[in-house]
Amino acid sequence: MIKEFKAGTKIDRILLVRLQKIGNSSNGAAFARGLAEDNSGCIPFICFEAGTVDKLRAVTAPKPFRITGAVDINKFAGDMSLQLIVQKIQEVLPSDDVSHLMPKGDFDLEECEEKLQTQIGKIKDKGIRELVAYVLSGETYRQFKVNPAGMRLHHAYVGGLLQHSVAVAELAEAIAEKTKGANKDLILAGALLHDVGKLKEISSEMGFPYTTEGRLLGHITMTAIIVNEAAARFDNIDDIVLQQLLHIIVSHHGEQEKGSPIACATKESFIVHYADEIDAIMNQFKENGEPAAWEFNKMLQRFIYS
Repeated sequence: MIKEFKAGTKIDRILLVRLQKIGNSSNGAAFARGLAEDNSGCIPFICFEAGTVDKLRAVTAPKPFRITGAVDINKFAGDMSLQLIVQKIQEVLPSDDVSHLMPKGDFDLEECEEKLQTQIGKIKDKGIRELVAYVLSGETYRQFKVNPAGMRLHHAYVGGLLQHSVAVAELAEAIAEKTKGANKDLILAGALLHDVGKLKEISSEMGFPYTTEGRLLGHITMTAIIVNEAAARFDNIDDIVLQQLLHIIVSHHGEQEKGSPIACATKESFIVHYADEIDAIMNQFKENGEPAAWEFNKMLQRFIYS
């Protein structure tokens, strides 16, 4: 497992390769660098072997390889962190076990499913309740249970989208209880649906690569389209209520500078935004009982004690 790697470790194992750059060093020699991953973590890699670099040129998406190499201290990082020096890569055989490459979250899937149904049932507005139930049904729901909520930054594991959505709804509901005049139906619906477009943005395949549609439109736009198209099937949803629900969805990143087409402008949108942000941040902290230690967090761009 990558988390057990130490300087000097020789490896010959299957890892997921996420290529970041291929270029030439100052002396003209070709190199490739990126990340090697398994479900315990990731490690930067670099490769200077010409033949191996040529093989990596064809890699356009995260892909598993059997890697031969050695772990060393990255002298350019300045923090004594490790890197993998790749010497050789081989194609993975159909008979090879690659299950250790799919990241798994430490949560109870069945418990999250039960919470989801309870949260949908709490929505008193019949039209909105039926809309949420319709969107989160069938093939969409099957995907919802296995997709990650992110490629790498938060809830980046099988079922992460379901866990995140349920947690955001729980947090948002708790905030709504302390907020006068907040529409709890809109808050629950917005929280449960806010990231459903990620089903089209991020693939559940190995490495959770972004789809072409995801890169072109983004999950916020796609969520709004999904919800708006689904709402057209119902004649008992008030137009103003639907607009407010769509506002929660398109503003849930909080500000335009953070990727939202429009900034939060209603109580409900602020509540869902901050619930979403809190859950994504809390997901950065370890929950597996390991001793706490300082580590640099890429999402938060700071050292955290986790």
